[in-house]
Amino acid sequence: MRTTYKEKRIPLQIRRLMLFNEACRLAKKRPDEIVHLAGYPTIAFSIIYSKKDKKYIAFGGEFKYAHTRQEVIEQGLDKLSHDDTVMCAIMVKRQAFTKAARTPLGLLINWNKHVKNRTYMCLEENVKSFFKVNDELEMDYPPHKFYGKLVASADLPLWDNKSA
Repeated sequence: MRTTYKEKRIPLQIRRLMLFNEACRLAKKRPDEIVHLAGYPTIAFSIIYSKKDKKYIAFGGEFKYAHTRQEVIEQGLDKLSHDDTVMCAIMVKRQAFTKAARTPLGLLINWNKHVKNRTYMCLEENVKSFFKVNDELEMDYPPHKFYGKLVASADLPLWDNKSA
């Protein structure tokens, strides 16, 4: 039986390296495409391998505001079945969490720097999360609590233990 990154008895950094090794192996088989591990949200973790540069980049998601109507339209949030027009929303923005690296270890080092001391929210399904904000300016309005947090998958050992 092959040891996996899901086994809790293995130290966290070794499990993360195992995960990056597996994801990089998949990405190298499909260069210049965004690759994610089957069964996990693509907005939480994905990797792309550039065949030209021979380097990997890891992506993650962060909850951000779509401040203007144009940003809302670009995210496709204006086409939802709501009674009123969505003018402002909190949505997930996919972004590079690492610099380009030649090895899974290089990705891991960059990833650790990015997620260190950052809070996150777990998403169980591969959905585009968004919350309509419009005129809700009070900071205790629940969607505001998501802003700036990283999007995580509960079963991947990639985020520090600072769950929101």
